[in-house]
Amino acid sequence: MSKLKKQRQSLIGFSFFLLFCLFLSGYFFLNSAFFNLREIEVRGCQLADEQAIEKLSGLTKGTNLFKINKREIIAGVELHPLIKTVHLTRRIPHTVILEIEERLPFAILVGEGEYLVVDVEGVCLKQVEDLQEFNLPLISGLTVPAELTLGEELTEAGLGVALELLNSLEEGFLAEIAEIDASTPYNLTLKMLQGVVINFGSLEGIERKLQIIRELLFENEELINRQTVEYIDLRYQSLPVIKRKN
Repeated sequence: MSKLKKQRQSLIGFSFFLLFCLFLSGYFFLNSAFFNLREIEVRGCQLADEQAIEKLSGLTKGTNLFKINKREIIAGVELHPLIKTVHLTRRIPHTVILEIEERLPFAILVGEGEYLVVDVEGVCLKQVEDLQEFNLPLISGLTVPAELTLGEELTEAGLGVALELLNSLEEGFLAEIAEIDASTPYNLTLKMLQGVVINFGSLEGIERKLQIIRELLFENEELINRQTVEYIDLRYQSLPVIKRKN
């Protein structure tokens, strides 16, 4: 074997040895106490308690950042009824950031002797006794499960239709609705804050029905109000039926 070939083999062997040493040093460095978790930041909470979020995450200070199971942490935090999504970021060298997207109160479901706050998807967020705590439209006429877990999604057909209707309304319109009777998904009844009852029916032709309500109640409030009208019926494709008070 020539001298040049031996030198080349020695150089290759030495290069592999250096690479192995670098790999080993990097491994021990990444797993050293330098990257241990020291700070947990919870961002985006308005309703949820940050300490409760931190507890559900299962994060323990002193754990190496690279040994944290991201999937398990997110799954733990999302058990909180107010949390919709979680995004976890490792900030080197010793911080974990939890970006929270909360479920927001959207309506109150009237049960037997209790009131349930739900979000726009029908997820139960909270049980309340005082309606004054939330200025939200009521949804009545539904059967509330006897055993209900916070964070559980309610699947009543009437609730889904009522939430879809509420979600389609602009803020000013939404503020005028006091209650929706959603006993059946095909025959919604709206009770307006001004006292007029509206037999809304199904969501079919929703834009036409909403425009009629705007024209009758908002633009002609002096003529059509709780003192002059008992109810307005929009269930048919014909002109609205207005039942006036005697």
